[in-house]
Amino acid sequence: MGHNTSRSGYEKLVDRLNKFPQGVPPSDTLYEILKLLFSEEEAKLVSLLPIKPFTTKTAAKAWKKSEAEASVVLNELASRALLVDVERDGNQTFSLPPPMAGFFEFSMMRIGGNFDQKLLGELFYQYMNIEDEFVTDLLTLPTPIGRAYVHEETIEDHMIHVLDYERATKVIKTATHIGIGTCYCRHKKEHVGEACDAPMEICMTFNQTAASLIKYGYARQVEEEECLDLLELAKKHNLVQFGDNVQNEVAFICNCCSCCCEALVGARKVGPYQAINSSNFICNIIDDNCKGCQKCVDVCPVEALSMVSRNLPNSKKMLAQLVEENCIGCGVCARVCGSDAIKMNPRDQKVFTPVNMAHRVVLEAIETGKLQNLIFDNQAHFRHRALASILGAILKLPVIKQTLASKQVKSKYILKLIQNKNSKIVNSHILKD
Repeated sequence: MGHNTSRSGYEKLVDRLNKFPQGVPPSDTLYEILKLLFSEEEAKLVSLLPIKPFTTKTAAKAWKKSEAEASVVLNELASRALLVDVERDGNQTFSLPPPMAGFFEFSMMRIGGNFDQKLLGELFYQYMNIEDEFVTDLLTLPTPIGRAYVHEETIEDHMIHVLDYERATKVIKTATHIGIGTCYCRHKKEHVGEACDAPMEICMTFNQTAASLIKYGYARQVEEEECLDLLELAKKHNLVQFGDNVQNEVAFICNCCSCCCEALVGARKVGPYQAINSSNFICNIIDDNCKGCQKCVDVCPVEALSMVSRNLPNSKKMLAQLVEENCIGCGVCARVCGSDAIKMNPRDQKVFTPVNMAHRVVLEAIETGKLQNLIFDNQAHFRHRALASILGAILKLPVIKQTLASKQVKSKYILKLIQNKNSKIVNSHILKD
């Protein structure tokens, strides 16, 4: 194929992407995708960038270019949503987002744009839906990248407290920036003739991620009121709110259909309980009220509901039944039930949700054996490469791996590290000094 004559730059980029907890399995299709998104020179340059957010000065040093030259390249990449740039206190920093949720989606989040989106859509479909190793790996991370938000209006008992971070409305109301883009999943499916009729211009991004996408035309800036209206529109179409698996500084909320959404389609393959962090609520069926209409079964995005016989003599009456481990707590079923037969009840045990992006990324790095890549981020130096190699070997030892993966370490100690104001762990797209 075409990439074979000049693959070295793209191979280096793939190596760089695979240092992040969310890797990219190499394949011919992946290289064709990267060829559409990056020139080979850009691929080589991006492969030298750190995992943590960085300044123009850092990139210039890594590339052996002047800051002026580096600035031109960085801003060009950011203008195509391949890098995210953030301005804070007058300082501009950049970061390379992971492929998902990241630059794969961004490339399809507006109609037209800088890329051949029909070809990209076909290649993404091949890479994610046909080859599917990438999506399977992504959705089997022990700490999922995304979580479900419960439809708040289905929590009828006002004595039940819904935490702020569990409310999509609260994410919208507290965001510093709100951007609306084209749904990546339905846009991709449109190019292979499989899109549904759910709204397309409804993908929500927030805070610094939204600011960068708005700046370069990949998202349309909206106010709180319009975003809340779009949220209601999504609910009327029985779409699931699937967002960033963090409590603070949420970067995105997708409004997902069960037929096109990468996460929901993948979840049905690998198991919803593994692929998606559930909300803190679970569907409860009140048998006496169930009319057997099957509306809840039809809208459940992860096939957690089915109809079974009531086993009554001389009767064909049916009853909805839940597979509890598959319920993601979205509440779409309760919304469509017309017989008051479904209630969303609090789960017996709270679902663990990382505090912020830093917390989640460190957990995923531990789980995938890549923590050394975060600690020794600048592996251009031999000393860092050697130390990273040694630490990587240590982290693979069964006792060490088991200790790091323990619930206590995942929550108590890492959280304390992140809360330390001098910590240099990445929080979203910001590097705290």
